[in-house]
Amino acid sequence: MATCPYTWVRNLLRPRQSDPGAPAQHLMVRVVRDGEERVRVALPARSARWLLEVIPPDVVRRIREEEIPIDSMAELLQRGDALYPGELFALRDANRDVAVWLE
Repeated sequence: MATCPYTWVRNLLRPRQSDPGAPAQHLMVRVVRDGEERVRVALPARSARWLLEVIPPDVVRRIREEEIPIDSMAELLQRGDALYPGELFALRDANRDVAVWLE
């Protein structure tokens, strides 16, 4: 069971995609700090088109320092006709794990 009962029920009631090639429905962001999940957010998938505005500036800076091509990724997400499920990126440092993906 998920840590949050609301999330568990929402996941249980969410319709499952029968077509694995179907466009993504959600932009997911998960932040674990000091071993504890602090953030788990589901935004509409179209939010990925504004990826650099959704992610806090200090995290964007760290992503760039890790040489993750966030700028070109954001540009591709803005231009694409449809957004499909998959990992966008993951960032890990001493205190925090950040994962961003489309599902």
